Amino acid sequence: MRGVAVMNDYSEIQHGQSCIANAWKQTPYGGRLRAVLDRLQVGLVDEIVNLFDGHQPGRFKDTYLLSICEHGKEGTHESKLGRLSMWRAYGGNTNVAFVFNNRPFFSNSNALSAYSTPVLYATEADFVIEFARLVENLENNFDQLAALRTEDVVQHLFFALHFAVVSTKHPGFAEEREWRVVHCPSLWPSQNIDFQVHSINGVPQKVYTVKLQDHPTEGFVGATLPDLLEEIIIGPTEYPDPIYQALVHELVKAGVSDAAQKVRKSNIPLRR
Repeated sequence: MRGVAVMNDYSEIQHGQSCIANAWKQTPYGGRLRAVLDRLQVGLVDEIVNLFDGHQPGRFKDTYLLSICEHGKEGTHESKLGRLSMWRAYGGNTNVAFVFNNRPFFSNSNALSAYSTPVLYATEADFVIEFARLVENLENNFDQLAALRTEDVVQHLFFALHFAVVSTKHPGFAEEREWRVVHCPSLWPSQNIDFQVHSINGVPQKVYTVKLQDHPTEGFVGATLPDLLEEIIIGPTEYPDPIYQALVHELVKAGVSDAAQKVRKSNIPLRR
């Protein structure tokens, strides 16, 4: 997981922050959210705003992401070949795609203090629709809201706003169908994720590593290599056969029993 400051989309986080600010300050829904929270407890909205604003520097400097894409549905060309736009944008001359079992990404667990979320591709206007849905749900379910502890309301709304910022992207990237695994060490420190400093393209940076291991007592399973890896697709390349042989060899060493069946070639006729 790499820091948002070095992501391909240079507007990472800033776009989501702008969408939140617009929805809160430039539409009626900001006032309606304040009203429903003041009805719950006077001053509660200011507590949430102060908490949210207080963590703004960390969203830019201490947020680390693992980005993955939804794979094509079974039986489609995309499922068999991978997504050509991803090969073009991120593949080199010897590129591969790892297709994962999504079970760990949907685990209801705090074992890693890293959380998966789909990306919302939205303009500021699109984002208002989602923000309005949040406000209307709070208004329409006020009795359930009032039954919660105040500190839980603060935390839940903070998380909702925080993740809205870190998982909203410009709609020009929509074809990626991205999901993110988000880790914010200053908010959720983890004993199971550590970092090392690497120099990538000449830029020294922290890189946090998610180990491929289960934490069954904490409800996190399916993350070991044999369970996690559905298959590997070898993308457009001049060297599919040596890549195939090397990957199968490494998978066998890692304990994957059906390694030869998990690796295949896309054979997309793309020249570099």
